[in-house]
Amino acid sequence: MKKALEALNALVLLGMFVITTLSVIFRVILKIPASWTEELAQYTLIFLAFIGAATVMRDEGHIAITVLVDRLGHGPRKVFKIISKMLMLLFMTMFVLGAFDNTRMNWSVELPTVPWMRIGYMYLVVFLSGLTMTFYILLNLGHDLLDKKTAGTEPGGLH
Repeated sequence: MKKALEALNALVLLGMFVITTLSVIFRVILKIPASWTEELAQYTLIFLAFIGAATVMRDEGHIAITVLVDRLGHGPRKVFKIISKMLMLLFMTMFVLGAFDNTRMNWSVELPTVPWMRIGYMYLVVFLSGLTMTFYILLNLGHDLLDKKTAGTEPGGLH
């Protein structure tokens, strides 16, 4: 699933590049206002951020400050990791439920400059990335409980 998310993010990045290039061509060369490019570029940035966050969650690769955790022994570090993942699950539950509600409420709301693009699509990406992050948190929590190494983490480190 991680490879599929990375491929999807690459396509979104390519789309963002094309949209931004078109924006420059329309504005600078053709002297035609194209406000739709700004809105689509903003949406692709949101898609990149949330799909990327879900991808990085698999390897626990998000930025973390581990000064205190690194000083703990194996047992306390394991307890800390489990508690932190439980707190993340609580947050992600609220996040996913909120994204689902926003998806439903905004599904048919059009962007002012791009009638075929719906605001609900953005919230759908947020919702699906939240589900993916929740899945990865549960997977990594299972690894912590069974004392297995998580992909991308070094022995003894919390990343």
